[in-house]
This record gives sequence, structure tokens and C-alpha cells, in this order.
Amino acid sequence: MKKPIYLILAVFCALTGIYGIYDILTTKQDDLAASIVAILILTFLSWLFLHLFLKPGPRHKQQAANTLESSQEAPSDAPAAETAPIVHPKCKKGSDGDYVSIDIETTGLGRDARIIELGAVRIRRGRKVASYSQLVNPEVPIPAKVTQITGITDRDVKGKPTIDKALPRFYAFCGKDMWIGHNIRRFDIPVIAREAQRVGAGMSDVSFYDTMELSQALLPQLDRHRVVDLIRYFHIAKTERHRAADDAAQTAQIFECLKQI
Repeated sequence: MKKPIYLILAVFCALTGIYGIYDILTTKQDDLAASIVAILILTFLSWLFLHLFLKPGPRHKQQAANTLESSQEAPSDAPAAETAPIVHPKCKKGSDGDYVSIDIETTGLGRDARIIELGAVRIRRGRKVASYSQLVNPEVPIPAKVTQITGITDRDVKGKPTIDKALPRFYAFCGKDMWIGHNIRRFDIPVIAREAQRVGAGMSDVSFYDTMELSQALLPQLDRHRVVDLIRYFHIAKTERHRAADDAAQTAQIFECLKQI
């Protein structure tokens, strides 16, 4: 409720200051110095209220402090150590508090992109209870640009499961949970579906939330809605790690922050 008030006050102070400048320029002032000081005060107040309007609330900072631990490469059923709750106490248990957050790394962004890493974290009642991280052999060379971003090399994926072996394990980890992902509608799900079709692995229908779409709807004041933009906005981290399980963990944090807006 405070944010609309901050916005109204910011606009009011700005308009009053603009009128004051117009008044100085068009009429003779008995006390010019006082008028200038008043305009400066109004300018400062306008900036202050605008800053308060754009600033994330304390609950976002508290939310971001509960950092999900990064997972190492592990089998899909390997449990991870529990972390502090990442769900707001008012979130309903058993609904959107239980889900898997997923992410993939690929050889590129085009329709011929192949998966080189699958990652997911399982959330139960606000706690990370398990994680999945699996390097995947794409059976094609990994472009140098992708290696530069992710750190994943051809040597890293040599001898790792191919996608036909990795996908069933990934599906088993996700189970029937809702999927959470960033740009999942336009990238992750289509890529997984194409890879599944390519190797005949199949893909069942999944329900999901896309944190990019949610942030665009809930945070229209932001210029960009990339993972790195949101983790900085919510004070989660300064950089995106570009590894599947780590990015899935950050996406879960973003989702929890967005739910509280």
C-alpha cells in the first residue's frame, strides 16, 4: 500500500518544483533565494519518494538472504542438505510452496541447440530437499563461446550420459511437480521437447510458472528481466553462475520473491 503513496508524493513534489521554476522565470520574486531553496528541497523529496517506490521491500531482502546452496553433480535421487526456508511464512503449504525449479545449459540458442547440462532443485514446504545436476554429452562440439560462459568443455562431457539416458533420470527427479523456470516457456521446455523428440525419449505435459513472465507483469518498472537483473534487484547475488543447478536455485529464490509482491 505504501508504494502507490510514494509514487503519488514523488509526482506531486516534481510537479510542484516544476511550477516553482516556471514561477521564478515568469514573475518577480521578493525572496529569490528562498524560492530556489524550496525548489531544491522539492527536487530532493521527489527523488527520495521515487527511490522508495522502486526499492524492494524488506521482505525481499530477508527472502534473498536465505540463499540456496549450490549443488554438485549428483544422481537425481541424491538428497541435498536442508537450507533455511525460502518460502514466506504465509505461503500455502502443499501448493506453490512445493515444486521443482529447473534450468538447462545448451550448445546455443537456435533450434539445433543441444543440452549439455540439466539441473533442478526440489522444494518442499520452503526447503530445498534434493538437487539434480547432470552433465550431458551432446555428441557435437561445444562452441567456444558457450564454454566461455558456462565453463563446460568437450572434455567435461566426454563419457557423460547422452540425452536419451539423462532425460529419463531428469523426469524421474522432477516427478509430477510443477516446474519453475526463467524463460521456460520459450526456451527450456521447447529445447527439452525437441531433444526428447530427437532421441525418442518422450515428454509428458507439465504445468509450470515462468519467472520471466511473472517479473514482466509484476515489475514493469524494470528495463530488463534477465536472471541477473532480478537477482540484483532482490539482492540475491551480483552475478549469474550459468550452471544449471546453480541457476535453478537462483530461479527458485526469484520465484519466492515474486510471490510476495
